[in-house]
Amino acid sequence: MPEDAAANAPEPEPRRSPLWLRVAGSVLGLACLLSAISVARDAREQFDAALASLRAPEPMLVAAVLVAVLAGLFLSGVLFWLLARRFARVPFGEMQAVIAASGFLNYLPLKPGFIGRIAYLRGRHGVRVADSIRMIVEALALTATSAVASTLALLALRAAGLDGGWSLLVCVVPALLALQPRGRTMLLALAVRQAEFSLWIARYWIVFRLVGAPIGLDTAVVLAAISVISSLIPFISNGLGVREWAVGLLAPLITGDAVGASQAIVAELAHRTLEIAVVAPIGLIGLLACIKSARAHGSSRPHAT
Repeated sequence: MPEDAAANAPEPEPRRSPLWLRVAGSVLGLACLLSAISVARDAREQFDAALASLRAPEPMLVAAVLVAVLAGLFLSGVLFWLLARRFARVPFGEMQAVIAASGFLNYLPLKPGFIGRIAYLRGRHGVRVADSIRMIVEALALTATSAVASTLALLALRAAGLDGGWSLLVCVVPALLALQPRGRTMLLALAVRQAEFSLWIARYWIVFRLVGAPIGLDTAVVLAAISVISSLIPFISNGLGVREWAVGLLAPLITGDAVGASQAIVAELAHRTLEIAVVAPIGLIGLLACIKSARAHGSSRPHAT
């Protein structure tokens, strides 16, 4: 019957952006990065002071950022594993490998991780392209919700005269709400995304101390939100250059010039370097695991639920 034929028709390949647009995005990102470094170098006193702080960093602060990046990568895998359970039985470890590989590939020119993840989940587990895009949109919405929740929690705690650091534990609220069955999947996903966003806040709070320009949690919340959004811009590899400019422009505005643009850009460059130090090896391992899994199951039929 026509309905059966339509249901069994092969799903179209995920649409890729025009090559020229992806190349232009890569060139733009590199240009933004180089111009941000140039601007940072122009403020010679701040630039030299920030670099001097990085030459002898506190080992515990560096370790904290590395652990936060690793934990955030793990939580991102948990998030997409939770969201994907509605569409396919993707093993937990395999989803960790997929997300790690995607994060690594998105650092490469033309940002291939996005399409690669969609194609892998469709080919290996039968997840429809529309469902993969739905998961990404849901993750974006959860990120926005997390940013708002962190901001409101911080403001409420300060209004009550309490330590704003407790706002980093706001993820406990959706986790407790998930104890009841209604909406459990999305509540658990929100708890995971909220925890991941708290790690982003902690990362910014730490990296600015690494360059000798400490910031408050309120500034860290804003920079974390802008950074996450910048990393999601299509065609630009993980917000390369855009993140540096966004942080460099916003930090002085938020802090009333207590932190200079040069210090902020150096802080973001240090942040990105530490991030790559984690994402590159873990992502490469994940990529190899995905390739091995795809080859091993190349002749098997994808199974969806």
